[in-house]
This record gives sequence, structure tokens and C-alpha cells, in this order.
Amino acid sequence: MKRVIGGRQTIFVWRNIQLVRGRVFLFTLLFLSAVLLFALNEYLFATLGLLMIPLAYVLGIYSYRTYLIWNSGLEGERAVNRELDRLPDTYSGQSGVVLQSNRGDIDHVVVGPNGIFVIESKNYGGNISCDGDQWRKTRRITNEKSIESTIGSPSRQVKRNAKVLKDFLLERQYEAFGGPAPHLWLHAILVFTNPRATLELKDPTVDVVQLSDLVDAILSAKSPYCLTPETVRLISETISNR
Repeated sequence: MKRVIGGRQTIFVWRNIQLVRGRVFLFTLLFLSAVLLFALNEYLFATLGLLMIPLAYVLGIYSYRTYLIWNSGLEGERAVNRELDRLPDTYSGQSGVVLQSNRGDIDHVVVGPNGIFVIESKNYGGNISCDGDQWRKTRRITNEKSIESTIGSPSRQVKRNAKVLKDFLLERQYEAFGGPAPHLWLHAILVFTNPRATLELKDPTVDVVQLSDLVDAILSAKSPYCLTPETVRLISETISNR
């Protein structure tokens, strides 16, 4: 697959990782300072240190867990990039697409002869279940205990991103298609990258695949139109020139 943008990590994710990493460093420094104040064994300093220690500890642990979540997401996006590299050169792709009208970024956009693909990657482990647009994650702690939690709605997220990109291209149809756009349909794909994830799907509203099936899902997708190599190039450049 040809890459329009060479970077392998999204600006949005990278910035958040750097921000959270800075917080971890700050709260670690604050915790050590509080311990030092407490160790001075003077009433004023010891009292201040005693108040700061639990606050710095809690904020530091929270920031570190947030860092692990963001870093896990980045590893998932890199895994998707490696998998997308298996696509033939008739496809063009880019990651971390940020459009002004969208919150956050679009993980991956792929354009090829059989259409335009908007891909959202998730690196969740455990048992992932969905019923329509309702999603839950169950993580087993012991043989007898497990923790169940909601994970938002990644299917709604990827559908929203597809709608934003569709509107973006229609506003620039003469730039992206060299003329009036066809009846535009974008493929929304949700990919789970963690090999320890198991999927239980009931009436999913988007295509849901595991990482090893992503390329086959793209290649086998049916589209109401066929894009020429020139149109693939124009669409990709329109997105990259946003």
C-alpha cells in the first residue's frame, strides 16, 4: 500500500502520550518532594509533606494508568499500519487524519479501487461483546471472578468519523473526484488488534474484524462504484492537504 503520510503514529495520540508522561513525571517529583518534607521532621514541613504524599500518589497512579491506556492504543495503531502495508499498491493510506470539523482524529483512512475505508482500531483485551451499538468488555481476574465494564461505543465512533470524512469529500468533490462526486459510500471498519481479545457480536452496525482479517475485509469489500488510480490519488491528496 502506498502511504500519503509517512509517519507511523498519529499526532493526536502522540501528543496525549507526551502530556500524560509529563504528568507522571510531575506527580512523581511531587511525591518525592513530599516524602523529603515529611522526613525533615519539622512540624510545618512534616504536616505539608503528610498532606501532599497521598495526593501526589493518587494523581501519579491515575496518570500512569492513563499513560498505559494511551500507549496501548498507539501500539494497536502501529499494528494496523503494519497489516495495511500488505495491501497492493493500488491502495493508498494514511493514519491520524485530523479534520477541522471532527473531534480527535481518524485512526486510518484507506482509498482503493473498491472504495474508501475508515478504520478505527482498538487494543482491548478480554471478552468483547456487542449488541448493535452497545459494547461491553469482560476481563477475567480468576477462574471464579471477572470484571465487566462498558467501553463506550466504538461502532458509533467509526460511523461518526465516516460521516465527517464523507462530508469533507463532498465539500471538495471537484478537488477529490475531478468533477461531481458519485453516490458516495464509505466503508466503516472496526478492528480489534489485541490477540487476547475474543469477540461476541450480535447485530453489529459496522464491519468488525480482528487484525488478521483486516486486509481480507478490505480486499473483499463491495462498492457501488469503482475508483480509477487517478481518482484514488486525488482523494488521498485532498485528505492529506486538509
